[in-house]
Amino acid sequence: MNQFINRIASYVANEIIIKGLANSKTFQRFAVRTDSQIQNLKRQSNESIDSTLDELHKTATKTAFSTSTKETIASRGPPKPPPTGIAGFFTAFGKEIQ
Repeated sequence: MNQFINRIASYVANEIIIKGLANSKTFQRFAVRTDSQIQNLKRQSNESIDSTLDELHKTATKTAFSTSTKETIASRGPPKPPPTGIAGFFTAFGKEIQ
């Protein structure tokens, strides 16, 4: 019996609230403004994502077909080993502190 009364009270409250909001000009203005702001944010985020992807694609294409990076890596020779001993320790420690 208690569930039945709760359901009736919930139904009546929902009907009053929904009909009250549907007839309220203030709520309608709020809903329209909120919808337009959300649409603007979606449009701006899509444009931002598209432009970022375009830049990423251009950079990736340029890097993939660029021969200058391959030549500069080959011309530098093998990498130098890090300094050893106490001098190497202080050098690495100084870099970590910065």
